[in-house]
Amino acid sequence: MSISLRPSRRDTACAAMMAGTFLLTASVLATTYAADRLVKIPLTIQADTVHTGTAELLDVAALAEGTLFVDPAVPITVNQRVTAQEPSDADVVTLQSALQMTRDDRTGTAAIVNASVDRVTVDRRTGFAVEEPIGAIQGNPDDPADPVAHDGAQFKFPFDTQKQSYPYFDTTLRESHDVDFVGVDQLEGLPVYRFQQEIAPTQISGAVTLPASSMGREGAEQVTMNRFYGITREFWVEPVSGAIVNVAQHYQQYLGTDVDDPESVTIIDVAPRLDAQSQSEQIAFATKYKNLIQWGTMYGPMIGAGAGFVLLIGGVYLGVTSGRRGMSVNRSEMHKEPELVSAD
Repeated sequence: MSISLRPSRRDTACAAMMAGTFLLTASVLATTYAADRLVKIPLTIQADTVHTGTAELLDVAALAEGTLFVDPAVPITVNQRVTAQEPSDADVVTLQSALQMTRDDRTGTAAIVNASVDRVTVDRRTGFAVEEPIGAIQGNPDDPADPVAHDGAQFKFPFDTQKQSYPYFDTTLRESHDVDFVGVDQLEGLPVYRFQQEIAPTQISGAVTLPASSMGREGAEQVTMNRFYGITREFWVEPVSGAIVNVAQHYQQYLGTDVDDPESVTIIDVAPRLDAQSQSEQIAFATKYKNLIQWGTMYGPMIGAGAGFVLLIGGVYLGVTSGRRGMSVNRSEMHKEPELVSAD
């Protein structure tokens, strides 16, 4: 008598149902697990970007010597490095931005137009600044950083970015202003949301008092010129990851007796753009992170759940049909006619 090693239909049905149940459960748990790991700002970050453009720029050194000169076409480069710092943990990460704008027609310290270091601790899920620890901004390398409370977004938008307005922090005014959703676009084939922020010229610190003649005005009396700042920003955001893949800004500062002074003196007026390499790197990062999030939280679990459902249904079907087959065999045995045995 031979022994069959083939599994019975009932055994196969049980195995299929167990595997299906396992895949369905694992798919649900995987979504939560992946979201906890992927839908967070990483704890290890070093992002470098370069913006270039042409600026209308006040020659501060010449003004100090009594000569007013605004150069209408200064080539500039803006370098920014964002890194993760301590304190950082499972819920928050501290981000530090070191930014420097230089004029390309000069070298050494004479080339530096401005430089700053901004430090803020943000929620790893929303990307918004948290209240504690308080952030800091250093505008002069020779001076200590000022403690500055941050709020809103700054280096990225929230995961699963929506078509709505968000508070976006401005380091010059040291407060947030709304950035508004304005449309859908594509960059190198990547679907993105476009946002805009416009801050009208606002008086900031830095007033100067000089002879009217040195400011291009008539008369010899002293005149106090207040400093004004305004900016327009445009962001292209990959919505799944909230990553900013491109930025365009029009930044201006000027001196005037009031905000609408017709004889105002430009300090800086520039609209730098992200260079091609930086944009490609930002798009590549956003695409990679978007795919990781979608596969970890949506596509992977959906495939697993689909396979689990098929196995579960298949197992039930095999179980039901194997039972019917057994009943059919038993009935056929019962209806067999008895064999006649002849006596010798």
